[in-house]
Amino acid sequence: MRIGDALGVLTRWAIGFAFAFLLATGAAQQKTTAPLPSDPVPMPPDLAADSYEIYSELLPGREIEWGDAPRSFWLLEETTKAQPLDTPCATSGGMNPHEAIQPPQAQQAEFAEVLADFDRRCHERYGLDASKFHLKLPVRLLDEKGQERYTKRVSGFVPPRDTVMQAPPTPQEFDGAAGMHSFTAVYFNKAHTLAMTQIGMYCGGLCGNWTWVVLARMNGLWQPLPWAMMSGVS
Repeated sequence: MRIGDALGVLTRWAIGFAFAFLLATGAAQQKTTAPLPSDPVPMPPDLAADSYEIYSELLPGREIEWGDAPRSFWLLEETTKAQPLDTPCATSGGMNPHEAIQPPQAQQAEFAEVLADFDRRCHERYGLDASKFHLKLPVRLLDEKGQERYTKRVSGFVPPRDTVMQAPPTPQEFDGAAGMHSFTAVYFNKAHTLAMTQIGMYCGGLCGNWTWVVLARMNGLWQPLPWAMMSGVS
């Protein structure tokens, strides 16, 4: 083996070991320091129809990566994401919707109602129902243990040196999936003509995408609007 190739292999092993160590250390700390989320509750009936319509619109859409990736089912966290109980709804964090979304001047008052709904419900987590989605492919909901298994098996993947953008292979238990998706609750204005949710997709330590999406109801359908100014990647 040439010196350059040997150094490349050693470098990848070193990066992989360091990442695995940091992941293990972070997981150990998280068990004692992670803020607690609220207990999940059923989704309120007055929110369900529009929420599932929006989720079904966004999963195969283009708002985040892998919406059109080959798959035989959608892999989705079984509860919506929410702010931890000890975290205020409005923060200066880049992914907080108060900072991450910029509506046009003419619609700021209408969007303020959406943010007010977020501020009322940002700590609430809702259990999802796979039968409520309107998709061509089935939805498989993952509980916390399943999420941990998926994350553990893809998070330590180190891509080959010549294909650094290669995604981790899908674990055998989840064969047929393409990434693990998540949503927050959907937040609305008073008339339910403007809505906001965050969609996420995780596929490995260096593979993932999260963004807020604002949608308007036009001609009976929910249509995404280009108001989100920030997104998260891994």
